[in-house]
Amino acid sequence: MAEGDVARIKICGVTSMRDAQMVADAGADALGLIYATSVRQVVASVSGDIVRHFAPRLWCVGVFRHQEDHEIVRVVDRDELREVQLHDPASEALLDALAARDVRVLRAVSVHDPRLSDVERASVVAVVVDGATPGSGVANDWSALAAMSFDVPVIAAGGLTPENVAAVVAEVRPWGVDVASGVEYAHGVKDRQKVASFVTRAREALTLKGAQ
Repeated sequence: MAEGDVARIKICGVTSMRDAQMVADAGADALGLIYATSVRQVVASVSGDIVRHFAPRLWCVGVFRHQEDHEIVRVVDRDELREVQLHDPASEALLDALAARDVRVLRAVSVHDPRLSDVERASVVAVVVDGATPGSGVANDWSALAAMSFDVPVIAAGGLTPENVAAVVAEVRPWGVDVASGVEYAHGVKDRQKVASFVTRAREALTLKGAQ
């Protein structure tokens, strides 16, 4: 998978059309819709509308954790998702079902447990390397992440903010970045100024990284 085929700046935990529009207006490449149990869980009456309105302008990434394969596939079909982010080891059957639907798979791993199975390595388009507790806002171990190597694009996550994203990109040199709590004023409610600032600073840092 070529890095250029993968979204670089993702704003995760979007719960409303208002916030989805905010992410699009800021110039991000992707938004994350959390279907797993979370303070940022999106409701079914909203999620499909967001996907249908903003894809393919944005990657609308369905985020799943501790959910059965059949439930993931059901939601993919219902909301017409074309990208998913899996926080658990993916079965070959699930990956085959997603491939049959032309769904791109991002695999979220912890900096403390970055292992992928052989079938995952052959199937995922990128890895999202988060801290021990996704969505907590706690800073990741950036030095540990900087030392890691994957065969697919790496998206850094875990405690990113508009204030630290440039420094993290300079240290870790990831393909992309992913933020949730760092651009909110309440759980699941994005702050327009923070979103815009994050995207601007992340884009500048990632562009500079590419030029080096």
